Amino acid sequence: MVINKKKETRKSFLFNFFRMKKSYILLFFVAVIHSISAQNTSGFNPIFKESVSDSKVQDQNFYLFSAIQNNPELVSSLEKNTRLKAIFKKKKESIAAVLKNDKIEIKTLIDAYRFSNEEVKNISSILRKEVKYNTILELLITENLRPSGKYENFKSLENPDYISAAWELCAKGINQSMSVYGLGEKGRYPKIDSVSYNVNDKYYKVTLLMWSDMLLNKKEAPTNLFYQPSLDFTLALLYMNHRDESVRYEPLDAGENQQTITAISKINFNDFPYSSILILGNGPENNKDTLTALGKLNLQLGVIEYKQKKAPLIIVSGGHAHPFRAPFAEAIEMKKELISRYHIPENRILIDPYARHTTTNLRNASRLIINSNIPLNKLGLVVTNNGHSKYVGDDVFIERCKIELGYVPSLILGRINSTTLEYQPRIESLHQNPLDPLDP
Repeated sequence: MVINKKKETRKSFLFNFFRMKKSYILLFFVAVIHSISAQNTSGFNPIFKESVSDSKVQDQNFYLFSAIQNNPELVSSLEKNTRLKAIFKKKKESIAAVLKNDKIEIKTLIDAYRFSNEEVKNISSILRKEVKYNTILELLITENLRPSGKYENFKSLENPDYISAAWELCAKGINQSMSVYGLGEKGRYPKIDSVSYNVNDKYYKVTLLMWSDMLLNKKEAPTNLFYQPSLDFTLALLYMNHRDESVRYEPLDAGENQQTITAISKINFNDFPYSSILILGNGPENNKDTLTALGKLNLQLGVIEYKQKKAPLIIVSGGHAHPFRAPFAEAIEMKKELISRYHIPENRILIDPYARHTTTNLRNASRLIINSNIPLNKLGLVVTNNGHSKYVGDDVFIERCKIELGYVPSLILGRINSTTLEYQPRIESLHQNPLDPLDP
């Protein structure tokens, strides 16, 4: 009864709260922030300090912006570009104009943050010209962006087109996240990747306005660059929606995968026909089961190949995908099962706790292979149940990869039996995909 009474009290408070004019709501929000700051005797105010999680999400989705931001000299030079400065000023003025309006119009707010097609093209043109004369920007491309592999699919482009393509990809990613997590529009996989709230609820609308006011008027931004207001609000939207899946287990090489990565240097891969065995997941549709019947079958099939000494390592792949906002990562549950039921040594298991689709199962496994110094020229095995295996070996899957990722992350060389395929990882798998912000 006490709990129900608390809920009713909160409902009553929120009802009265939302009846206030927006100006009073914002004043209330400022007062709350002031109260939090006053009570924090340590001097640390979490509202104003950039969280580690935010920066990691930014790195995973918008590496271009992180690379620029981490180069103060480049930031300074770009901030002095009169055309880019004008874009930044106009963006802030557009957002401020929305916040001054007493009527709550979320679409108008989101549109102020999103980049129009004209803005994207205009900034592309500016960056193309800038790279020809700005040696700092040119060095960023040649000594940071290209070696990182984050835009590997653009590697054949000359520097002006390369920076333009990287920018346009980031802009699309920002617009996509704004649409899905700001307006509640359907993403590519709305069943598992959609907004966490009712976007028509007054609570959510007021929350977005409050966050926007805080970012615009109270929190000091890392830069005064053209993308900063939109980037900050995008990261805030993902944070508000509890969507940190893309970085939840970082750094993997110092966490879940540490023992295996340490052991890899001692493995003689010439003693095995394949480098690794990738076991695909089969996510449950409820919050009770951590593994499904087919998921358990996939593990059994992979163990059979491992015990025949086909490869020295097992890779398990599956994130917080099913059900919606799943409380567990399938790959971690698969790893537990491999250790407890099949007695596979932990230092022979690599996990990918991020993949949400079959396309990124293959892509993320390829990334693990590249980043863990496993021989890239050696073939790997993909193991899954018969129906899934048939699909992965079909041209339909290859076309899906091209549509959703923009490239083919691995070459599927054929099925060696009904549940096992050979594949060749590709370096293009390092390419970021901010259009899928939960698994970029």
